[in-house]
Amino acid sequence: MRIIAILLVLSVFGLFSSCKKKKAKEVLTPKQVEVVEIEKTVPVEEEKEEPQPVVKQANYYLVAGCFKIQENADRLHDKLLNEGYDSRILPFYNLNMVTYDGYETREEAQVALNRIVREEGKELTWVYPVK
Repeated sequence: MRIIAILLVLSVFGLFSSCKKKKAKEVLTPKQVEVVEIEKTVPVEEEKEEPQPVVKQANYYLVAGCFKIQENADRLHDKLLNEGYDSRILPFYNLNMVTYDGYETREEAQVALNRIVREEGKELTWVYPVK
């Protein structure tokens, strides 16, 4: 019982002694504030890049013919260029493949093939997929 009484006295003493350590009230004192003028910023125009032309990757070609003799391929190539096609001569095994145009998708190539095979003399045109 003595221990309980001693503990009770110590706890009461601890409660009252902690109250003495109150925080002092903060006193606000006026401080000097320096005002600095800021210059207005002028927006800088960004340099506009000229749009680059979109380069299509030809995944499919419409083939007009394949020739072992280079002069024959050159002759057909020139004829197709005169007709307004973006003709090219591509290597195809040991032959020279002459194409009408290159297309990005199989659907585009098929639409162009359907249009070209209706013309006389171009019925044997076929689609070559580039791998």
